[in-house]
Amino acid sequence: YRIGAVAVDAKLKVVAFPAKVNQLVGPIEYALVTESGKVHESFLSTKVKPSDIYAGLLLLGAKMPTKVYTELAWQVDGKWKRKPIPECVGQYPLEAASELDDKVTDQSFDLKSKEWKWTGSRSRNGKLTADESGSILSLQPDMDALALVEPMVDTSRFGSHVWPKRTPKLNASVQVFLRLEPPKKTKPEPAKPKL
Repeated sequence: YRIGAVAVDAKLKVVAFPAKVNQLVGPIEYALVTESGKVHESFLSTKVKPSDIYAGLLLLGAKMPTKVYTELAWQVDGKWKRKPIPECVGQYPLEAASELDDKVTDQSFDLKSKEWKWTGSRSRNGKLTADESGSILSLQPDMDALALVEPMVDTSRFGSHVWPKRTPKLNASVQVFLRLEPPKKTKPEPAKPKL
């Protein structure tokens, strides 16, 4: 199926859509927003309407609240590279980087959350508030976002940042995948015995 720029694959239980790398340095509060959302504090941005993503997940049979798994894909030398979005985001103690522009410090650590809770956003006057706010994947409490990181980041003690060495370059075009089931891990092929 296609809903605007959102592709829906019922067999793989995934919605996919284009986005771009919006921010690599500094604090972030969102993994993904629309271009009219809070882009000054988001890793990724997209032109896609949250209501199209919402409709795609409903077509896959998603019921709120449910777990959503997120992946990012981009091309490197003509080959696609994929990575879960939580692996692109780190956390830092607020006191360790309060005066620094680059929040990646020797005290930074991986995001503990590996999944998102799809809440589907609220609606006001028959419209999703995510379409107004532009909030899609939030790292902080935001009732207008389509999905909240699970478990939530403790924003009273920790901030979030992007791991720039794990991601594509700034302004790079990417594909975002939202899945209702965790991606299957591919097993490496067993080594062939030498004759």
